[in-house]
Amino acid sequence: MNTDTQSAYRSLATHFYATRFPEIPVSAQDELDEFSIIGALLRAAPEYRPDYFRRLRNALALDQKLRGHFWIAQEINCTRNPVTVLGLPRKRKQARRQRISDEELGRWVNGLLAKELVVEACALLLISMTGSRPCELSGISVSGNRIVIPGAKHSHGGLRGADRVLEASEDFCRLVSDALESFHSKAKSLDSIRMALHCVALETFPGRKVPSMYTLRHQFGSNLKASGLSRIEIAYVMGHQATDSIARYGDKRFGRAEAVQVKPARGADLSKVRTTHATYVRSRTKALRISC
Repeated sequence: MNTDTQSAYRSLATHFYATRFPEIPVSAQDELDEFSIIGALLRAAPEYRPDYFRRLRNALALDQKLRGHFWIAQEINCTRNPVTVLGLPRKRKQARRQRISDEELGRWVNGLLAKELVVEACALLLISMTGSRPCELSGISVSGNRIVIPGAKHSHGGLRGADRVLEASEDFCRLVSDALESFHSKAKSLDSIRMALHCVALETFPGRKVPSMYTLRHQFGSNLKASGLSRIEIAYVMGHQATDSIARYGDKRFGRAEAVQVKPARGADLSKVRTTHATYVRSRTKALRISC
């Protein structure tokens, strides 16, 4: 187990002790016995999803082992989840919802314009139209019916982030060009834009999770998945260098195919997008086994 995992597990265990034994000071947590820890874990089980229960159990066992309590660690490791053993009702993941609707985006943009925050409003429009990362906005350019987005995430040895050339109708490209012109009308840092967007979002969306610029990029990913484009085309438009990256963006069920107005430009080099999603890898592995 690497150092980062150990650190995460110990933090998880510390949080468990603090919330389940609030009357016990941190200095006295070393005196907790196996009956107290396992009892608290079993009582809390219905509040957790099975995968989280398993992770927490492992974290508590590791923490006790590092404290020198090997017997307690062994007993914790043998503890089974009563929710799965007895077939009790499980805590379910919250159902996914659409990231942000057109109506919500409109309200957000109008809220910004009412405060004369034109640059911020155009930042939202550009991301919703092109799917670009916030850090790529300043580098976008338009020529005819083509939109050029230089990748701004060339990290991990060049394996993340990619330049792309997109194609759209001339009317759509004109809208993007107008939004770019207004976006560049005032020099503002990305941090100041992000802060202004957050403040207006708090006012516009009371009672719900506050959206951000990346919320629009995720919604754009949903729209792309609903559009019928191939995985390689979607990865290219999103600026990914591998097809498995698109799994992190959006849900096809909440996408609107008609909202996608861009596609890879004719002649765009899609060969640099690596096909790495699980289904493809499994099929290739099976084919190689059969051929051997």
